[in-house]
Amino acid sequence: MKYFYILLSALLLTGCTNHYIEFTGNMPGIDNGIFVVKDLNGTTVFSENIFNGKFQIKKTLPGKGYYSLQIGKDIMQDGRRAAYDVYLEPGTYDISLEAGKTYPSIKSSSEIQNELSEYYNIAGAKINAAGSIVDSLSGLVYGKDAPPAGSSQYNALLAKLNNAITDRDNAQSSVLGDYVSKHPQNQVEAHLLAQIDYKKDPISFYTVYQKFTADQKNTDEGKTEGDDLANLVKLAPGAIAPKIAGKTPDGKAFDPKTITQKIILVEFWQSDSKVSRLNHNSLLNDYASLLKNKDFTIVSVSLDTQQGAWTSAIKEDKMSWTQICDLKGEASPNMANWGISTIPTYDLLDSNWHFIKRDVDFNDLYDAVRDQLAKH
Repeated sequence: MKYFYILLSALLLTGCTNHYIEFTGNMPGIDNGIFVVKDLNGTTVFSENIFNGKFQIKKTLPGKGYYSLQIGKDIMQDGRRAAYDVYLEPGTYDISLEAGKTYPSIKSSSEIQNELSEYYNIAGAKINAAGSIVDSLSGLVYGKDAPPAGSSQYNALLAKLNNAITDRDNAQSSVLGDYVSKHPQNQVEAHLLAQIDYKKDPISFYTVYQKFTADQKNTDEGKTEGDDLANLVKLAPGAIAPKIAGKTPDGKAFDPKTITQKIILVEFWQSDSKVSRLNHNSLLNDYASLLKNKDFTIVSVSLDTQQGAWTSAIKEDKMSWTQICDLKGEASPNMANWGISTIPTYDLLDSNWHFIKRDVDFNDLYDAVRDQLAKH
């Protein structure tokens, strides 16, 4: 009986320690920083000060899963923490920051964390390299020493910049695709895809998604991604745009055949969106010359719910182009049919209502419109 109690005590002790997670850190150059772990809801789970580049913490882990690991170099500047995607489970995690790397070195017995580390180290290097090329070319195209707009030298640089932007945007799908091909039985692919804005390049990411294991496709994240991507590939360049639900301010149904211009900018906006309203001011002023072009027009689709708020904003913003709204807000079928996830959103279409480019960043929109007009 004595041996039974000894064995039982040992098992209980083992069961308790199995819930512990221990972090040790080596952060050269951080003398008064902070190490924080947050759950996916943003709630702080652990925190520890970093002194003279070192910290150590051992706590009970609420549950194994994905967390956000945050490192602040100065404890007084709370908003400047670098955040990293990690998978935590009971055990030890030896963490260090290495110069030139965008993801910490994390030594752990966790197989899932090791998969994350390998992906993020490869992705960080390739994506940063692609971004650096874009930044360098942007300086040449838009800097004070840029060649005159419209010159052959300027056009050549602009073409290189556009190609570099495409390469940068494709880098994420390329890296994830290579990783999945190299590790076909990995346990992190659905989670990784959920961290990426895959809606900007649905065809590439849908191709990658098809390589996922059945188990990964059947996770909550995997199911959502599969549904999203299946719909988004219908909105890829060259695809016919969905119908726009709603009416014009005078109560008439919208007929796309009334739009005859070769390049159509479809804007999704809302009257209480400050960004939308500021961008309208830019469209009126910075796009004045483009709006005079007979081959270009704008169609604004509001996601408002109140007729008065919508029409008042149209008048205040002096929008003279086509306006449409179904007054259903985020319940509007336009949200799902057009794959809208943020307000405002801008899509470029041709005269046949085929997609040219979806979800264009407003900062890139002027050049995108101008480039399309040049082709005509």
